[in-house]
Amino acid sequence: MNRKIKKYNEEIIRTEKKISELQAYLKGIRCALKEVENEEIIKSIRGMKLNNKELVEMLEKIQDGTLTLQVEEPESDKEDGSFTFQKELMEEKEESEENSDDEQKGI
Repeated sequence: MNRKIKKYNEEIIRTEKKISELQAYLKGIRCALKEVENEEIIKSIRGMKLNNKELVEMLEKIQDGTLTLQVEEPESDKEDGSFTFQKELMEEKEESEENSDDEQKGI
């Protein structure tokens, strides 16, 4: 057999072996990620401190897609939080848009 053909066949075999090893590695990483995500979900649910009935009701609503969440604003302006920060950014953006609209209209 031609040396080049033999060399290419060997390279194909090595590459296929590497691919199968990387696929197994990727499968392991995905399993580990899923485990960590599940642990995070469990921590969040346990942190809610719901009784059994409330927990079952909440999980049923999640599965049905009927669960609604309420976001509470901080009681004082001194509290920092991403919600407050994003709200301030949105207000600034709206003001700048209003100013640019006024400038375009010649006001």
